[in-house]
Amino acid sequence: MKTCPQCDTGYPDSQMVCPSHGGVLNEIRDLKPGMLIRNTYRIVRKLGQGGMGSVYLARHTLMDEPMALKFLSSELSRDEAFTNRFLREVKTLRQVRHKNVVDAGNLEPAEDGTLFFPMEFVDGPDLRKLMDTSPKPFDVGLALSIARGIAEGLGAAHAKGMVHRDIKPENILMARDGENWVPKIADFGIVATRELSQYTQTGSLLLTPFYAAPEQWLGMRAAELDGRTDLYALGGVLFEMTTGEKVFNAENYPGWAQQHLTSLPRQPSSLRPDLVNWKGLDALILHLLAKERDQRPKDVAEVIRLLDAVVYVPPPVVRPVTGLESGGSAGTLGAGKIAGRVPVWAWVAGVAVLLVAAFVAGRIFGPQPAQPSQNTSDSATTTSQQLPAEPGPAQDGSSNSSNPKPSTSQMATAAMAVESKAAQGGAGQPIQEQSIADVESQAFALFSQKRYSEARPLFRKACDGGDMGGCSNLGILYQNGQGGARDYAQARIVYRKACDGGTMAGCIGVGALYDNGLGVTKDPVQASTLYQKACDGGTMDGCFDLGIDYQTGEGVTRDYAQARAMYQKACEGGYMNGCSGLGVLFDNGLGVTQDYTQARALYQKACGGGSMQGCNDLGTIYQNGEGVTQDYAQARTWYQKACSGGDKDGCTNLRALP
Repeated sequence: MKTCPQCDTGYPDSQMVCPSHGGVLNEIRDLKPGMLIRNTYRIVRKLGQGGMGSVYLARHTLMDEPMALKFLSSELSRDEAFTNRFLREVKTLRQVRHKNVVDAGNLEPAEDGTLFFPMEFVDGPDLRKLMDTSPKPFDVGLALSIARGIAEGLGAAHAKGMVHRDIKPENILMARDGENWVPKIADFGIVATRELSQYTQTGSLLLTPFYAAPEQWLGMRAAELDGRTDLYALGGVLFEMTTGEKVFNAENYPGWAQQHLTSLPRQPSSLRPDLVNWKGLDALILHLLAKERDQRPKDVAEVIRLLDAVVYVPPPVVRPVTGLESGGSAGTLGAGKIAGRVPVWAWVAGVAVLLVAAFVAGRIFGPQPAQPSQNTSDSATTTSQQLPAEPGPAQDGSSNSSNPKPSTSQMATAAMAVESKAAQGGAGQPIQEQSIADVESQAFALFSQKRYSEARPLFRKACDGGDMGGCSNLGILYQNGQGGARDYAQARIVYRKACDGGTMAGCIGVGALYDNGLGVTKDPVQASTLYQKACDGGTMDGCFDLGIDYQTGEGVTRDYAQARAMYQKACEGGYMNGCSGLGVLFDNGLGVTQDYTQARALYQKACGGGSMQGCNDLGTIYQNGEGVTQDYAQARTWYQKACSGGDKDGCTNLRALP
């Protein structure tokens, strides 16, 4: 059997030339396992067949190490002009020692005179197979990492005056380094060193239509090509990794030539919308794919700078504005792994319940009552001991204390106890305080029954009477239009009153209005300031919101170290979404060394504590095989839990599983 060196089409032995390209066909000769080459390399098996010849896995008999042997076809081995050129290229390649380039040995003749050279054996798939077998869409962070490795390998070659001219996924071998993939450029045997001025024109075996640069289609001579030709191909490979499609599609060589020469490439984010969150990625790929060489990056160093400048910027955070009875996630800041699966959870429900619980426990943030007389202290103490324990984190992580959060039934029981005590005269407590307590407990009881129109005026009365928890609860009703018209202006007024009066939930409420531009001009700086105040005041969801701002650079300078500190504070304070946010940083290596094990532990803690976003992130870990064996069954379990708990992204990911 024979094969065309340009299109790799197989033909019978009687065929001499390729009918499509007119090139002389190469004879395919298979070496048998166990054969000994030059008394040094024992053939194990055939690895592949290409236009230039065959590649075999062999073992070095003395070193007992695996090697890849690349044999030129017998026709090319007899072509003196080609072999002289090839020998010079192999000599040059041997000077390129780089972790992202496959090491090559000396060019040697086999027993029958066929030329071959030994290469480093890379025990991994090529990039084409990795893309085909990876979950779709391909992970953007991994794509950027691979592109950077390819660029660094090309930089080492370009520094020696070498241009590869055939960068494509099939020529990128993927080696494992722990949990990371390391790309290694192979097939430098078809490069052109810049001092050579002959041999190939367009239509030769050196052109791959998917990735060939316009100057190659125009027939530019080998010695006139430079590293920017490889950068164009790198742009095509990065385009395909991130979108799943090739830059152009055609049915024949003239069609390919026309598109590469005249058609503008599509913007990658038009094919995969989530790429818009990777700032600088579209521009980088289109820069690499510029028609004119002078319009592309001038060298690999510039490409690496542009790659390093690509950053994930989550979509605008719309913090939830739902009522007390709602919960769940407002969405994620991206899919997959690298950067940005930070959730934003509903804070409103926890805020209201905490405020009422705080009131019931005697922690009113309004004017303090006069100290009771000595003869009533026992009675007052007894009343306090009858109330529920100080509130702590709910199972959904919405609280900021270290004790279990009282249930609604406990709250109602406590409220009735207060109401009963007030009816009895309060054993010496000031009449005004008893009245406020009575009003607040009635308002909460009505709210629990969703009788918002009756609860609203009572919360207003409590707020006007100096109860800051009543002000914050009233803000929730105004913000969500519960029990009357939606009124962001009134919500802001009462939230601000609560915040100024020392109720940190009010600070978060008014911060959310500024964050989302609800009834006010959107002001991320003001929102961050309020979240900072809430966090400093011990409200852990304020710390979490501030962590989001530091991660996204919204309202503050992006600072992953500060984001980590805020998430960690929230996590340690019992706010489970803080644990999930911290996990995202470790998952994507944002401000910390990437650590899937740590990320997984944090997601598990968050999920176990009731954070449905943590469950969703845990599912993604198993779906992508990040630090664990890829396991769709496990991913399905965690996505199902997240979905059942109200996380929309968990539902979406569950439906998308194969």
